[in-house]
Amino acid sequence: MTEYIVKLGFWLRAYNSITIEANSDAAAIEAAKVAAKHAMESASQPEHIDTDDRRQGIIAYIDRISSTGKEPVIENVPFDDDRIHPQPGG
Repeated sequence: MTEYIVKLGFWLRAYNSITIEANSDAAAIEAAKVAAKHAMESASQPEHIDTDDRRQGIIAYIDRISSTGKEPVIENVPFDDDRIHPQPGG
Protein backbone atom coordinates (compact mmCIF):
# COMPACT_ATOMS: atom_id res chain seq x y z
CA MET A 1 0.00 0.00 0.00
CA THR A 2 1.28 3.50 -0.89
CA GLU A 3 1.75 6.20 1.76
CA TYR A 4 0.61 9.78 1.24
CA ILE A 5 1.21 12.99 3.17
CA VAL A 6 -1.92 15.13 3.47
CA LYS A 7 -1.43 18.76 4.61
CA LEU A 8 -4.60 20.42 5.95
CA GLY A 9 -5.27 24.12 6.28
CA PHE A 10 -8.05 25.63 8.38
CA TRP A 11 -9.02 28.78 10.26
CA LEU A 12 -9.26 29.14 14.02
CA ARG A 13 -10.91 31.98 15.91
CA ALA A 14 -8.45 34.03 17.93
CA TYR A 15 -9.23 36.72 20.49
CA ASN A 16 -7.37 39.74 21.90
CA SER A 17 -8.49 42.52 24.24
CA ILE A 18 -7.58 46.15 23.70
CA THR A 19 -8.12 49.08 26.07
CA ILE A 20 -8.96 52.43 24.48
CA GLU A 21 -10.13 55.82 25.70
CA ALA A 22 -12.75 58.00 23.99
CA ASN A 23 -15.09 60.92 24.68
CA SER A 24 -18.20 59.24 23.25
CA ASP A 25 -19.55 55.90 22.05
CA ALA A 26 -19.08 56.95 18.43
CA ALA A 27 -15.46 57.96 19.09
CA ALA A 28 -14.92 54.63 20.92
CA ILE A 29 -16.13 52.72 17.88
CA GLU A 30 -13.75 54.61 15.59
CA ALA A 31 -10.82 54.24 18.02
CA ALA A 32 -11.58 50.52 18.37
CA LYS A 33 -11.42 50.10 14.58
CA VAL A 34 -7.98 51.73 14.48
CA ALA A 35 -6.73 49.66 17.42
CA ALA A 36 -8.17 46.46 15.91
CA LYS A 37 -6.38 47.05 12.60
CA HIS A 38 -3.12 47.54 14.49
CA ALA A 39 -3.70 44.35 16.51
CA MET A 40 -4.49 42.36 13.34
CA GLU A 41 -1.16 43.44 11.80
CA SER A 42 0.76 42.36 14.91
CA ALA A 43 2.75 39.13 14.86
CA SER A 44 2.30 38.65 18.61
CA GLN A 45 0.44 35.70 20.07
CA PRO A 46 -3.32 36.30 20.62
CA GLU A 47 -4.54 35.99 24.20
CA HIS A 48 -6.89 33.11 23.28
CA ILE A 49 -7.23 30.73 20.32
CA ASP A 50 -10.42 28.66 20.07
CA THR A 51 -9.18 25.22 19.00
CA ASP A 52 -12.58 23.56 19.50
CA ASP A 53 -14.22 25.07 16.41
CA ARG A 54 -12.03 24.74 13.33
CA ARG A 55 -13.48 26.44 10.26
CA GLN A 56 -13.29 26.37 6.50
CA GLY A 57 -10.85 23.55 5.91
CA ILE A 58 -8.94 22.82 2.74
CA ILE A 59 -6.52 20.09 1.82
CA ALA A 60 -3.46 22.20 0.98
CA TYR A 61 -1.75 19.32 -0.79
CA ILE A 62 -1.42 15.56 -1.09
CA ASP A 63 2.03 14.11 -1.81
CA ARG A 64 2.76 10.48 -2.62
CA ILE A 65 5.76 8.98 -0.82
CA SER A 66 7.98 6.96 -3.12
CA SER A 67 11.44 5.45 -2.94
CA THR A 68 12.81 8.65 -4.54
CA GLY A 69 11.02 11.05 -2.16
CA LYS A 70 7.73 12.95 -2.21
CA GLU A 71 5.77 13.35 -5.45
CA PRO A 72 2.96 15.93 -5.67
CA VAL A 73 -0.49 14.49 -6.38
CA ILE A 74 -2.85 17.48 -6.01
CA GLU A 75 -3.16 20.90 -4.29
CA ASN A 76 -5.98 23.03 -2.86
CA VAL A 77 -8.75 20.44 -2.57
CA PRO A 78 -11.90 21.80 -0.90
CA PHE A 79 -13.63 19.30 1.37
CA ASP A 80 -15.52 21.50 3.83
CA ASP A 81 -18.25 24.13 3.58
CA ASP A 82 -17.26 27.77 3.90
CA ARG A 83 -18.58 28.42 7.41
CA ILE A 84 -16.77 31.75 7.70
CA HIS A 85 -18.48 33.36 4.71
CA PRO A 86 -21.62 31.25 4.04
CA GLN A 87 -23.63 32.01 0.93
CA PRO A 88 -27.02 33.69 1.60
CA GLY A 89 -29.84 31.16 1.58
CA GLY A 90 -27.30 28.29 1.79
